[in-house]
Amino acid sequence: MTRHYHLLALAFATIMATGCSNERKDVAVAESSAVAVANKDMAVKKLPADAVPFSYRRHICFDMMLRDSFPARMIFDTGANNLLLDSAFYDSHFASNGNLRKAMLGGAGNGMEMANIDASGWNYKVGGKSHHEQMAVVMNLRKIVGDDVDGLFGLPFMQGERVEFNYADGYMRFLAHDEEIAGDYVRIDCKWIGDKKDRMILPLSVTFANGYTFNGDFLLDTGMPGTLSLNSTTAGKLKANGVLDGSGKFVYTVGGIGGSAVQNDVCSTEITVGRHALKDVRIAWSENRKGSLADDRYAGLVGNELLERFDVIMDFAHWVIYLRPNRNFSAPQPNYFGIAFTPMDDHWIVNGLLEGGNAEKAGLRRGDRIEAINGIRANDNNALYPLPDVLTLTVLRESGSLELVVEKEQ
Repeated sequence: MTRHYHLLALAFATIMATGCSNERKDVAVAESSAVAVANKDMAVKKLPADAVPFSYRRHICFDMMLRDSFPARMIFDTGANNLLLDSAFYDSHFASNGNLRKAMLGGAGNGMEMANIDASGWNYKVGGKSHHEQMAVVMNLRKIVGDDVDGLFGLPFMQGERVEFNYADGYMRFLAHDEEIAGDYVRIDCKWIGDKKDRMILPLSVTFANGYTFNGDFLLDTGMPGTLSLNSTTAGKLKANGVLDGSGKFVYTVGGIGGSAVQNDVCSTEITVGRHALKDVRIAWSENRKGSLADDRYAGLVGNELLERFDVIMDFAHWVIYLRPNRNFSAPQPNYFGIAFTPMDDHWIVNGLLEGGNAEKAGLRRGDRIEAINGIRANDNNALYPLPDVLTLTVLRESGSLELVVEKEQ
């Protein structure tokens, strides 16, 4: 019997540079570069004694242990309410003892897709903290996030805890409930949806180029590598007020769990969260009619590219978030090329393109396999940053290899 099962997770594959303002002259020093360097230096940086290190490249990735003896590389996704394992990883380690049943999943894609559930009980450990969940969802996750990820875990692991996430230095730390929060943090009272209180809603405001300001509650989603994505209900209201138009359309082959997705990129002049104002931030608005980006219980999703500018404390016992700007807060926006790609072991798959953008005009197609970018191969991904004004892509198709030159978007 097929069960219908809903999971909010993983809005988009990695977007190649998400800069907004074309007026800045120093955009080559990308935020993504600053974060990559911070994580690269983590090996020599002394972390707090109780810190649990993570790697960060638009997803928060932990090395964890499943069932006491199986190491796994897992994304922490506050939009997910269950453990999720990639099907290839599951087949390698657990299939012989598994008992799967079919399920239909929805997420950030524009539909539902078939998956499996193993309800044989799953214990896992991150740092010194252990957790047990009865079931794990099994699906082809790597088509969304790439080959170096084995699965994801969500808010059930953090329920009742007070947790610090240091994006700049790449670590997580559990705080005592009576530990004093430093005075330079700004407290933001949040909300939740659902009886289980396993999804957190963050209030913030967005100001657009015409001066219109929208105030809304956004689902906290560390499974989304972007900044902010307005759901289709919110976008419809803003379009009716003349705030949004159909320019900047971005079509994804795989927009997340649930399949394809269509979004539109737009520049906000300011995003205000707590007392902190972020200038000239590129955001997206969705045209989806199903999934998490069509859910009208919140205005949209807020992801890692916004959160990475802060030291973040999430109090999952009292549904409060504390934010303090980190060294990446005022980092200039990176160059923007209108390409979304998924990193595989030895190449990148083009998952999405800006319609009418420079990459599409140069001949790039969704589904293309990129063997190298400016001579750099996928297994040396960090060496890409900072991105220059022009990319030379070595693309492999059935007809053979070709080079495409793509200039940044203005």
